Amino acid sequence: MTFAHRAIGLAFALLVVLPAGVAAQHGHGAPSVKPPAVKPAKAGPSPKAPASTIGARIAARPQLAAKLTPLLPKGMTLETAANGFRNQGQFIAALHVSKNLGLPFASLKTEMTGADRLSLGKAIQKLRPTADAKTATKQAEKQADDDVKSSDK
Repeated sequence: MTFAHRAIGLAFALLVVLPAGVAAQHGHGAPSVKPPAVKPAKAGPSPKAPASTIGARIAARPQLAAKLTPLLPKGMTLETAANGFRNQGQFIAALHVSKNLGLPFASLKTEMTGADRLSLGKAIQKLRPTADAKTATKQAEKQADDDVKSSDK
């Protein structure tokens, strides 16, 4: 296709489309299409919404909750302890690392859920530089996986 053919095609398209658009602006021609109305979001959680927090999902599984409750710091609930973690596995592994290495769970949680979110391994390195973070992480992740699998039976 030559340049002349393209120019003619463009000119024709402008002649056909432009007058319809101009006419529509003045109340003539094709009817305007209004976008669908958007409903404003409701404030607060819906009463029908299922429990979706990590702590609530664990609490809904009594066998799993029974395994994890002894790992929690004194006076802390599953909901409070799990708040801020990215997923259930990360949370449960952090509980096990805290117990296995004798690290304060609150400190581990702060490192993993704070503004600079560290991985479990990096949080271990920061809090206990002499620990083998890689081995401790693998062990805790296996323990977390075992907890979840055994509570499904």
